[in-house]
Amino acid sequence: MIKFKLYLDKDAETNWLNEMSEKGWALKSFFAGFYTFEECEAGKYTYQIDFGEKFFKVSDEYREFMKEAGIEVVQTWGWWVILRKPASEGEFELYTDVESSIEHYSRIRRMFKIVTIIEIICLWMEIMSATIGKTPYAAPAAFFLGAIVIGLIRVIIHTTNIINNLKERQTGIPVEKRRNVSPILAVGMLLNGLAIAIQESVSGNVKIAVQILAIIFMLMGLWDIFRKNH
Repeated sequence: MIKFKLYLDKDAETNWLNEMSEKGWALKSFFAGFYTFEECEAGKYTYQIDFGEKFFKVSDEYREFMKEAGIEVVQTWGWWVILRKPASEGEFELYTDVESSIEHYSRIRRMFKIVTIIEIICLWMEIMSATIGKTPYAAPAAFFLGAIVIGLIRVIIHTTNIINNLKERQTGIPVEKRRNVSPILAVGMLLNGLAIAIQESVSGNVKIAVQILAIIFMLMGLWDIFRKNH
């Protein structure tokens, strides 16, 4: 059986893989959002997803360490490593202490910040192509990249909240929870969409003014998010 899903939240993906296992489907392979499953005994495996140190591969030492612990490396994709262990062997947790969990999620957050910056650069290029160069399909691409950026930001904030919850458990001191998306960024994205939508019906100066205003709001929103999720 093949299913297509796109996940940015590795914890949500882990929960889904475990739900599929409970239904009698074990993950066989993964490629670009396509999950291939094979039938198995219901609840046979428990899955976890680790954040590796290498891109699209793991070291022999890592693989051997997991093997000695009774854990199978099912698939690597990017920095993600999908692992499973027979449920009959008991609970499967990768990071059992708070300190290592904080470090784990901090590494994930750093990666998402880097990816977000790259996506923003791509978004900027598409916006310029749509509003100035009038390149075909640039506008839909800009909207698509904008949606990806918002999704990445939501994951950064979600990961920050996980880290803060862990720190709260560690110190006993309440930590402020972060909101989902900066309203400043949301205004910037709306203005960006407006600039693209009106490009054929207004003068060039108006279009450029709206676009510059959109960029200012988006940069302010991103700065606000990165500052509060450091």
